Amino acid sequence: MNRTIIININSIVFHIEEDAYDTLRSYMIDIKKHFGNTAESKEILEDIENRIAEMFNERIQTGRKEVINLEDVQRVITQMGQVSDFEESEGTAANEDFRHEQRAGQAPHVEYVGKKLMRDPDDKMLGGVCSGLARYFGIEPIWIRILLVLFFLLGGSGVLAYIILWIVMPIAETRADKMAMRGEEPNLQNFKKSFDEEAKSLSETFSDTGERHDRGSRTAGNLLSGCLGLIGKMIAWIMLIFAGLNLLGLFIFYVFNMMNFFGLENPMFFPPLKGLATNDGIIALTFGFLAIAIPFFALFFWLTRILFKTDKLNSYLSLTMFAAWIVSIVGIIYYCIATAQDFREKSTINVQKNIQRQEVYYFDEKDIRVLDASEQDSLQSKFNIQLDGQDLRNYLHSDINIYFESIDSLSQPYIQYSYSAKGKTYQLASERAHNIAYEAIQEGSTFLFPSHFLLMKNTLDRDQQVRVTVYLPKGARVVLQRSIEPKIRDISYWECLNNYPEAAQQKYTEWTMSGAGLVCVQKPQPLPKEEEEQEAVKSKMKALLEEIKDKKDSIIRIDGSDVTIEVKDNSVRINTKKQEEN
Repeated sequence: MNRTIIININSIVFHIEEDAYDTLRSYMIDIKKHFGNTAESKEILEDIENRIAEMFNERIQTGRKEVINLEDVQRVITQMGQVSDFEESEGTAANEDFRHEQRAGQAPHVEYVGKKLMRDPDDKMLGGVCSGLARYFGIEPIWIRILLVLFFLLGGSGVLAYIILWIVMPIAETRADKMAMRGEEPNLQNFKKSFDEEAKSLSETFSDTGERHDRGSRTAGNLLSGCLGLIGKMIAWIMLIFAGLNLLGLFIFYVFNMMNFFGLENPMFFPPLKGLATNDGIIALTFGFLAIAIPFFALFFWLTRILFKTDKLNSYLSLTMFAAWIVSIVGIIYYCIATAQDFREKSTINVQKNIQRQEVYYFDEKDIRVLDASEQDSLQSKFNIQLDGQDLRNYLHSDINIYFESIDSLSQPYIQYSYSAKGKTYQLASERAHNIAYEAIQEGSTFLFPSHFLLMKNTLDRDQQVRVTVYLPKGARVVLQRSIEPKIRDISYWECLNNYPEAAQQKYTEWTMSGAGLVCVQKPQPLPKEEEEQEAVKSKMKALLEEIKDKKDSIIRIDGSDVTIEVKDNSVRINTKKQEEN
């Protein structure tokens, strides 16, 4: 019959046999001697005792086995390891093996056991769920966090999953828990290794500080820094999402604009790029994309490194990105200056064409983008359209202004075309103006103005314009179709159109050429109130005339707008302008 001793380990009471107690006591004395030379030995000794208590607790079976015997202690010591085991491993032989592994680029050997899914308090942003999952699956925490953000963006499911895992997963509080979370065997050697790593980390963190703070001030400082850190992380998350969305938008913008250069047209086209040739436009678009995207990428990567504690960007890659950004800035400046120089000079070429005199001049517009089968053969001769399989939208321009001026009634009517363009030199601007193809076609008394003018193939857009001035003799009658209204200047087409009774259905307006220009023929319609007042005056006049038509002593005098009716001694005056009765 063996004596039993009651011991307390980690606030847990165990009954242990006397010989087992002696063995355990000797084992703990060896451990305390080894770890007693450090100031923080109390922490690691508590972790070791906690682990021993857990292992003893696993061997206790209520109702069957309630006493720890020598065999249990020896098994625990075997699993935990002797102090002499890892003291010898720190000798020369182990060091040589470790150096050999380091030279070969391999990590030191660590014995792994089954991992436990727990929250990691040492690498957390909120609750340590993502870092715990990363430890369990053996991947970097950044990928778990990115996946969680994606789930959050796709309906917010990531928030619910994170909360559930936060509740279900226990936190790795003790050193043994952290070792189990990483899959390391909780023995003395790994306890020592974990403790040394933490001590080294703390030593590096606080090496620049010359003093130590007490526990109260450290707690207050941690609380304050935690609040500030949480606010900072929220701001960093907002900036990270902002930078990521900008990078995505820039990439989409770049791809769609590049598609335009390769013939896949879409509405997302940056207008300044239309002033560049295809090759120059591709290079300028790339420079612009890099000049804006690289800073956003740098911001995105910097925030990612802060939030997810990733490694720094390779120095060669950083220098390459910086050099690309400088080159893109220089390239944008070059293309801006070069393009601005190509708008420096302006040239205008005037061409005058006589037209046949008509009793009535009809002016209409022909939309050359709408082709009739009967007109295809005559398009080239009439409107100078070359149907060579090219997309006409690349060459059509609509900056056309039409004016009407008066000349002497006996002079020959004519149309003057003014073609203008810009260029780096006056000669280049004149060549571009000369390449504009635009002229009205007279068919009887009707003059058809094309809806667009054409440029030669591969001609750059350099503010090409067409001004058309129609000179007609005084007194000429003019009919303007509604389709030509957007190009007419110096007259109010819609004001004249509103003079017609059915303005919405009216398809043309009539004009007369005066010394000051075109004048609308249609007079303004009277207002409804004026019409009612005039009808009332007429009805009163009719009633009075009916009264006096049989009386011979009645006299009617009309003086301008005044009508006076005298009946015997009475007289009635009606003013048709003021609608007053006296």
